[in-house]
Amino acid sequence: MAMTAAERKRKQVARQKEERQLLADATYPYLGTPFFEVVEENGNWSSVTLALELAGLEPPVFQDDSGPLENAFPVALPSDEEDRINTFCGAAGSIGRAEVLVDCLLDAATELAQIINDYKRSELRKFRQQTEAQDLSDPAARKKALQDLLRIEKMEGMLAKKVRRELPVWSVKLD
Repeated sequence: MAMTAAERKRKQVARQKEERQLLADATYPYLGTPFFEVVEENGNWSSVTLALELAGLEPPVFQDDSGPLENAFPVALPSDEEDRINTFCGAAGSIGRAEVLVDCLLDAATELAQIINDYKRSELRKFRQQTEAQDLSDPAARKKALQDLLRIEKMEGMLAKKVRRELPVWSVKLD
């Protein structure tokens, strides 16, 4: 079956986006001082390390200009050499490592948030079912159950929403 013009355009745009992802960051040729030499001097770096430490995570150390490929755990990398290189889409040096770190932290945070959300919704659904199955002939029990159900409904409504956080752009890919 032939594709419509809109479908062809969507495929073209998706293909261009994939190709752009494989490019190196457009700012790299203009970056003089390596990132690892300036990151820890930045006054905001302590905010990064504190947030990670509060979460029980060891903050990264940028002591040289090694890139993401040199710092990734080998077991996480594809076995094929070309796939391994393409994993980091042209990211190079300590700045590339930092860019990949942001991407990976965002991916991990997104997935963890979804797992937490699914868990809470499932538990609230169970509690709702248990509450609805109770004997509500006692007026005090009925009042408490109705309050619980209204509260659960409100929480379920909040869990159905999405959160938006604004971030500065950290990677620039130009054709």
